[in-house]
Amino acid sequence: MNIICFLTVCPTFDTYNYYKLIQKKSKYKVYIVIDKNDYVIPDYDDEVEIIQINNITCETLGYKNSVLWFLNKACSRDKALYYFIHNSIEYDNIWFIEEDVFIPKIELLEKIDLMYQDDDLLVKEFPIYYEKQKHWHWEQVYSDTNIQPPFSCSMICAIRCSKQMLSTIEEYVLKYKSMFLDEAMFTTLAAHSKLKVSCPKELKNITWNEKWTLGNVKEGYLYHPVKDMKKQKEFRNKLFDNII
Repeated sequence: MNIICFLTVCPTFDTYNYYKLIQKKSKYKVYIVIDKNDYVIPDYDDEVEIIQINNITCETLGYKNSVLWFLNKACSRDKALYYFIHNSIEYDNIWFIEEDVFIPKIELLEKIDLMYQDDDLLVKEFPIYYEKQKHWHWEQVYSDTNIQPPFSCSMICAIRCSKQMLSTIEEYVLKYKSMFLDEAMFTTLAAHSKLKVSCPKELKNITWNEKWTLGNVKEGYLYHPVKDMKKQKEFRNKLFDNII
């Protein structure tokens, strides 16, 4: 069984209903992780599990420091990792998907799952660097971890992780009492542990700042960023005639 964990700041009612519909119409159990500690969860119907964890709980155990702009703090991805590592939840793989990722149809994730049943990490790209790099945010990565090359990095707005991938992260956190930049952490630890990593073509449009419009979005890919949830709904309705 695979599950989906949506990483959010504070989900709106429309966003919650969309995630609920995904759970109702697909094979996935859906979870929502909230970033903000002071967000008061509205009176939803509790059909989708909403996870809200205090920062101190995660930070004390080392689930922190994975977001470049919030060093030594726990954000939604840190909290999600803490939750699924420290709770007995049945699953084979977990999709971690940021709320500003546009999913044309949920069947797309199901298709990817069928094609990559035995992989430990599905991610946009998996470059391997055997020597230290000077571009991107590598200096920050090197200052945050004592491990040695190889290193790797990728956009991780939509990734799928196996239990072994999460166990690898747990081992690192137990040893170092912290994490490091998430865009390097997943692929680097996968490389060190010799896990099975694949890069489905369906993830190639997970980008940093591309502007996605009705004219350049197609059905067979996930897209990032589409931050306006109303635009995501418009894309689904106008392009794909499909409410999920």
